[in-house]
Amino acid sequence: MSAIASFSMLLKAFDWMRLFDLTSFYVLLILQTIKDIAAFLLLLLMSLVLFGVPMIILNMNRSEDQLVVDEIFGSWIQNMFINQYLLALGEFNVDNFNQSS
Repeated sequence: MSAIASFSMLLKAFDWMRLFDLTSFYVLLILQTIKDIAAFLLLLLMSLVLFGVPMIILNMNRSEDQLVVDEIFGSWIQNMFINQYLLALGEFNVDNFNQSS
């Protein structure tokens, strides 16, 4: 709860920076950039799900020492996104692919 509150406060401070002439242009520039890449972010999110769901299915009936996708969080959705994000960065964790379930 405190993380959400501090994020909201910092977001509001970012919004207040639009009041000053020196920073208002840059805040507008950042907001316009985020708006312009929204379609790309949707495609990126869909591709992470496209490749993440089969990995989660491969992970379903495996024991703790033979997991294909590491259990970082309690939810399989969060684990899927973290796994695919790390894979996109180049971290290939293929140690347990050859082991049967």
